Amino acid sequence: MRVISLGSGSSGNALLVQAGETSVLVDAGFQARLLAGRLRSVGVAPASLSAILLTHEHGDHACGALSLACQYGIPILSDPRTIDALLKQRPANWTPDRVELPAGRSAQLGSLEIRAFAISHDAVAPCGFTLATSAWRVGVMTDTGMVGPQAIEALRGAHLLVIEANHDKARLLDGPYPWYLKQRILGPTGHLSNEQTGEALTQMLDDGPCWLWLAHLSRTNNTPDLARAQVSEMLRSRGLKQIKPAPLPREIGPIWDTASLWGANSPTPADAREDAHTAKDAAKVDAFATSDVSGAV
Repeated sequence: MRVISLGSGSSGNALLVQAGETSVLVDAGFQARLLAGRLRSVGVAPASLSAILLTHEHGDHACGALSLACQYGIPILSDPRTIDALLKQRPANWTPDRVELPAGRSAQLGSLEIRAFAISHDAVAPCGFTLATSAWRVGVMTDTGMVGPQAIEALRGAHLLVIEANHDKARLLDGPYPWYLKQRILGPTGHLSNEQTGEALTQMLDDGPCWLWLAHLSRTNNTPDLARAQVSEMLRSRGLKQIKPAPLPREIGPIWDTASLWGANSPTPADAREDAHTAKDAAKVDAFATSDVSGAV
């Protein structure tokens, strides 16, 4: 599998996920022309996308979806209520193909098994996704005010986690936002703080190999260093110091590529750990798996 962040933050979000001949975009929160340019810059023709997956209909996740889908003939995959909400914004002649995937259901799309799960945000039917092959699994969850048991169960065991760490609570409360907006962000259908993200991760993660990307950082109410430090401290306090959080930038970000992590013909991390003959060998596998080996575009 290959995963590339095409941008993450309050101004726009898009994530490219590839497996074999299958390429999908998770969210399309930039204008179509910018998205197409970023896809081409990482070697992907927009028309080669198998689908655009939408977590919800808000502009920073979906503003480029209709235009990109109609221009290049790409299906939109999401909960039917999210697709309906998005289509209300379309010109009359824009009719993209749709693939309906309600929360709690899964679908096979080429080499990827895609599962949607419910999250808590002020949208019509917000969801997160897991995207898996027979060997690897990626979990994506942004824009949620709380993390319920369904989300924790869905994301448990993912090799790459892309999870929101939107704000530092103290910085938000002391900052310039009006009170109603602070209440929205802090509410159960708002956004996760760094502390909430760290707490949720301690319920998802174990001592197995996992890479962690922190997404949707607020420009005003957070910083990459603050998010990394607060989440890392929470993980260390629960004995998960091997996990190294990597905040995603607003521009094109890191690449997670399983071929470069382990080699095209190498065993998966689970296989490698099983084959370890001693606890020391298993620790070496885990240390390698959680090292910062992703490249930058």
